Amino acid sequence: MPGSMASQALFNMGELQKKIFIALCLAIFSAMLGMGIVAPLLPVYAQHYGATGIAIGLVFASFSISRTILLPLIGKLSDKRGRKIFITAGLLLFSLTSIGYLKATNIPLLVLTRTIQGIAAAMVIPIALAYMGEITPGGKEGTYMGTFNLFFYGGLAAGPILGGIVKDALGMNSSFYAMGIISFIGFLTALIFLPEKKKTKNGPRPPKGYARFFKTKSLNGIFLYRLCFSIGIGVTWAFLPIFGDNVLKLSSSKIGFLISLNILIATLLQTPFGKLADKIPKRWFVTAGGIMASSALILIPFTRNFTEIFLANFLLGISGGIAMPALTALVVEEGKKIGEMGSMMSLFVFFHSIGMILGPLFAGMTSEVFNLATTFVGGGLIGLLGVVGFAILLKKSRGIVPVK
Repeated sequence: MPGSMASQALFNMGELQKKIFIALCLAIFSAMLGMGIVAPLLPVYAQHYGATGIAIGLVFASFSISRTILLPLIGKLSDKRGRKIFITAGLLLFSLTSIGYLKATNIPLLVLTRTIQGIAAAMVIPIALAYMGEITPGGKEGTYMGTFNLFFYGGLAAGPILGGIVKDALGMNSSFYAMGIISFIGFLTALIFLPEKKKTKNGPRPPKGYARFFKTKSLNGIFLYRLCFSIGIGVTWAFLPIFGDNVLKLSSSKIGFLISLNILIATLLQTPFGKLADKIPKRWFVTAGGIMASSALILIPFTRNFTEIFLANFLLGISGGIAMPALTALVVEEGKKIGEMGSMMSLFVFFHSIGMILGPLFAGMTSEVFNLATTFVGGGLIGLLGVVGFAILLKKSRGIVPVK
């Protein structure tokens, strides 16, 4: 399915752009598939070694902490030195972290492995987004970024299902082996087929530093929304498996399916809603998706069986499919204006990372001080705060001044 939808995005592209497009999509799909295999298994794996709610939150947050610290530096360096070197190195490091998971027999080692994996993510995800943004034709940002997101979320959607099946059939260690092999395939794909693309020496030289990105209300609204939306994602990824295992008594396969469900639905909606976002004001889709995501989070703790939590996750998936193509397209539009796509995408992922740090930590503390219901309801209310801030700031924005 991803291939048939992606073929539509290849029209009006030159041969080099087509090669870059295909290589980026395949590489990011492999990387996200490898990540998705392991992520929903980690909470239960950490509990096996005696992790408390806060310790589980730290295991998840360590990934985002290391990624967050490096994002601004890597974004700037990729604008100067090119994209391929960071993408390939990061994919290789993704593959090598599978060894770390196999050797992690306690919480500190698990945190260390997640930290290293966060470094790899800082080298791959924002730089691949920047590369894709640069080859996207003007006026088609929603269509092309929606198609790229199809592969991004497709890997994340398939990963938990595959990881749950492999774990139930062959054991936890087999899931880590699968992650390493698949990530290595992504590394080889990028190494062999992805050409280098550097900024031209004679082109425009945008101002250095990140301060300029925060001088427009539209970007501040986008970053605020991304932060709050990601807090909800962090809550879900870290504590939905705990809720499913401890409260609903679900198997690993069913928990993996639940994690995959909302990502799978979001994946299938990326391209159609990306196309709609090129025709209808993008902020409408972002706002609607944010409201739906918050509502789904608030509903989760009130579910009492697999069917009910299935429906809540289905709603969560629809929200991502509606919001993310439009939000990413808005970032690409602003990145083209300011002239530093690597830095722009690094900031975009930076706020996602901050949310993924705060989300699990918030969930861990509220689950211990109050209960799991408070964790999900609180995440939903934070998401609504982001929607309101986004709507207000974009309404007041006049846009960023293009580089001349």
